[in-house]
Amino acid sequence: MDKKITIRCESFPYLSLVSATDANQEDLRTWKNNHRTSFFYQEMIQPEQQLKWFQGYQERTDDYMFVIEEDGHPIGCMAFRTEEEDAIDLYNIIRGEEGEHKVFMRDAMYLMLSYIREKFPQRSIKCDVLKDNPAVKWYHKCGFAILEEKEYYIMGINNDDITMVQIDVEEE
Repeated sequence: MDKKITIRCESFPYLSLVSATDANQEDLRTWKNNHRTSFFYQEMIQPEQQLKWFQGYQERTDDYMFVIEEDGHPIGCMAFRTEEEDAIDLYNIIRGEEGEHKVFMRDAMYLMLSYIREKFPQRSIKCDVLKDNPAVKWYHKCGFAILEEKEYYIMGINNDDITMVQIDVEEE
């Protein structure tokens, strides 16, 4: 399946979420490897593993991976899965470049949450986050709360707490 979705917003004209393509694979692999201690799978990902993952991703109709672009330059990624009937699972939310992009990541999250809410209005939104992931505070700033605490956090967001923005979506 060829996934081509672009999400933009007038409130954040410098920012867009663009479906990941073959051309993004090295960035995705590098970003994940650079932040691997923040994720469940912590081994170094080799190019052939990344390619195999991407080929599987392309076949899954319930999986959406976006590259976050600031003025056309990739700065990170975020994804979600719709495999559960009642919930959306966020994953691989990675700030690819260090620097001033923290605010842009929050804005990108608002874009993705707005898209999810528009496309899947009745589903709850959750993500599994390791307790020692430095981004836990960032998730709280985005409106997430801890739903259940296990060996890792299960974080979720109340649908009424989502910061919605007016989005423009192009799908092919």
